[in-house]
Amino acid sequence: MEFKNDTQENKKVRLGTMKNCIWKTIHPGEIKDIPEHIGDTAGLKKIQEEKEIHEEKNDEGSSEDSAESTTPGDFRETEEYKKFLISIKGVGKKSAEDIMNAFKTEEKLIQFMKDHPDIDVHNNDRIDELVKKAYE
Repeated sequence: MEFKNDTQENKKVRLGTMKNCIWKTIHPGEIKDIPEHIGDTAGLKKIQEEKEIHEEKNDEGSSEDSAESTTPGDFRETEEYKKFLISIKGVGKKSAEDIMNAFKTEEKLIQFMKDHPDIDVHNNDRIDELVKKAYE
């Protein structure tokens, strides 16, 4: 879920497990994709993503989109997309799956990075930098 820091101060949030965690700093006015319970605890404002609204409209519309998403060509493209993400040094299977869940196709990921260069594609800053560098 995306959250925005509406305060005038930096907010630090801890992500991960007790033994394996990372700290993220959310600057004033910055939007980050973090788990819902952490954003609520930190006092950040929820932002409903445009793609969620768009998906809700598609669900009400027709079933043609679901039929198109299961074609064999899409499966091949998805596998190549996953292999490319995993080939980036520092990005593993789990991170690649997280990115693929957020951006179903490589074209959507590239378009998102062009349209929103300041918003992260992954909740880990290091992985976000590696993916953006690989697509430059």
